Amino acid sequence: MEVRKINVKKIKSKKTMTVEEFSEEYNIGKNKCYELVNKKGFPMLRCGRKIIIIRSKIDEWLENQIGNHF
Repeated sequence: MEVRKINVKKIKSKKTMTVEEFSEEYNIGKNKCYELVNKKGFPMLRCGRKIIIIRSKIDEWLENQIGNHF
């Protein structure tokens, strides 16, 4: 198993993230992340098959979902 080192400073400076980065940063499983990404209003863009999550909007969106069940 390969261990990857994550440069936290570099990650925080990025304006977008992938689903995999979202999963790691928020400690949510990949399958649930893909489910969330497909919810209406989730702050993301699709470029072909690639999903780009807008980092600055995630916390706001999650706060607005308090009390909802996914």
